[in-house]
Amino acid sequence: MAVIKLRDYQREALEALDEGRHDGKRRQLVVLPTGSGKTIVAAADIKRVVEQSGKGAIFMAHRDELIRQPAAKIPLVWDDAEIGRVKAKDNQLGKAVTVASVQTIQREKRLQQLVEAQEYSLLYIDEAHHATADSYVRIIDALVEANPDITIVGLTATPVRADGTRMSNVFSDVTYQKTMLELIQGGYLADIELQQVGFDISLDGIPKSAGDLKPSEVRRVLTEPEIMGEMVSSWKKYAHPRRTIAFAVDVEHARQLAKAFHDGGVKSAVIHGELPTEKRTARLEAFQAGKLQVLVNCMILTEGFDDIATENASPLACIMLARPTLSQSLYIQQIGRGTRLSPGKDNCLVLDFSFNSKRHHIVQLPHLFGMDAMAKMGPAKPKEETEAQEKHIPSILAAVLEANKVDITKPPPRAGFRWAKSDVGFCLSIGSNHGFMIIREADEGEKQKGYHVLHLEPPQTDFDQDKKSNPRAEEYTEHQLTSAPLDHQWAFGLAEDACRELHETRSKGRKMAKTTIIDRDAHWLTLDPTEKQLRALARVNKKPKNRGEATNMITAMLVEKIVRSRSPATKKQIGFMKWKGISYRDGITKGEASRLIGKWHEDNKKR
Repeated sequence: MAVIKLRDYQREALEALDEGRHDGKRRQLVVLPTGSGKTIVAAADIKRVVEQSGKGAIFMAHRDELIRQPAAKIPLVWDDAEIGRVKAKDNQLGKAVTVASVQTIQREKRLQQLVEAQEYSLLYIDEAHHATADSYVRIIDALVEANPDITIVGLTATPVRADGTRMSNVFSDVTYQKTMLELIQGGYLADIELQQVGFDISLDGIPKSAGDLKPSEVRRVLTEPEIMGEMVSSWKKYAHPRRTIAFAVDVEHARQLAKAFHDGGVKSAVIHGELPTEKRTARLEAFQAGKLQVLVNCMILTEGFDDIATENASPLACIMLARPTLSQSLYIQQIGRGTRLSPGKDNCLVLDFSFNSKRHHIVQLPHLFGMDAMAKMGPAKPKEETEAQEKHIPSILAAVLEANKVDITKPPPRAGFRWAKSDVGFCLSIGSNHGFMIIREADEGEKQKGYHVLHLEPPQTDFDQDKKSNPRAEEYTEHQLTSAPLDHQWAFGLAEDACRELHETRSKGRKMAKTTIIDRDAHWLTLDPTEKQLRALARVNKKPKNRGEATNMITAMLVEKIVRSRSPATKKQIGFMKWKGISYRDGITKGEASRLIGKWHEDNKKR
């Protein structure tokens, strides 16, 4: 008998997963915040599917030490489950449930042994944002080839990634999701207190790499002795004696920050991926036992860390963000480490640091929740520099409720790009090489409310040749980046991260504009409209005040035209083509039909 009772949203997730399987959906994604019990959902689903199918299931985690969590939690809902571990020297195959690390089973021999051990009905992938990596794809392909009916379920705290355009290669459906704010409001996660400390230092000289600030350049700024000292002093002032996880930009920064804490009389240690597993485990256990006050890490505790207060340790109650980031996904994962409920824990303090920047839009906590009341902490107005600020918000939940949560009629303050409102939703021109990004509301017939993200990509040509300046509407390829509607903040985060990825990857080595052309505080937006813009808008009786407004108007017009042209041909068009004997394909669009009819008229004029 199970020793825990599932929460209401966990039961909803299970129902959604079961319904999806009945509908033939074999690549599902569950989006739940850190601390919400994703592993419990997986365990309950695994129990049901294995007992129904008589086949085995696999729970796959990113690293060897992370499979301890599912191995410990599966018995909470399936007390007599046979669990085998596949990691390092362990190779316990043929059990009802196999918990395995990617580190181990990506090796050809171990993967072959896993595949041949038995038939499988279910594969769970923890921290599913890793699943687009070659090692994961190789494992998935091998399992699917041997088990064509296997269902793959990904677990993640956020679908928002700089490479979000590629997640659809592995997962086709967002089966279920709950946001962090929903679970805080429901009492399932701890509320968040924000303390922001300002540094009068500019980040504008730091370049971007892979969609975020270049780590080595950020470290160069943050490891200045004065900055290191002020960070430790800020922790002593605002966070002591809360047990704290600090996030550093890279390994060297983590080492230096841990040393700064130690020199300041604070018991601290550093943890990072280059440490041997034994040392990482020992330091985690020391932190959980209360022997360390601050644990400084680099990209380790954004996943798979289940901190529980022990008899001799206070709960984890502070997250120190000692690194600026442009990635909403990374920011969410970091603060999610501190929102687990624990006895004696009133809330989680997020100790964040702000810097001066006009060039970069650094993610900060109010952006995450789309808080209009805190809009002044968001992107700067044109020609103004975002100033480092010191802010204190005692309760994010209270602040969001006071700000009426999210105004869905406009982009959240987090959105740093120049979104235009059109009849088909929010749209963004991302350059002639990239086309348009669209955020549209879900159709009335869809089960889930929210927003879809679509990319309209123009036809691609050789970059050494002249590009078409005006491709026809039907030549655009539509890529839907969401298989199920996302809420307001997720949709804009996913869209903007995808835009950054497009600009970063396609601009390398080519003379192409970067995100300056889509930033909503770009310097050129306040200039006078061009003559070409004025002529185009005069035809529809529109008079823009400046170049930015003109660009938005034209973007909306173009996107509406493309979307309209891609809709099915009208009955009138079909009737005319049949009457005149014009040959057309099944499923012809309105734009294609219009062009065929136009060509017919031109041909008949010549006769």
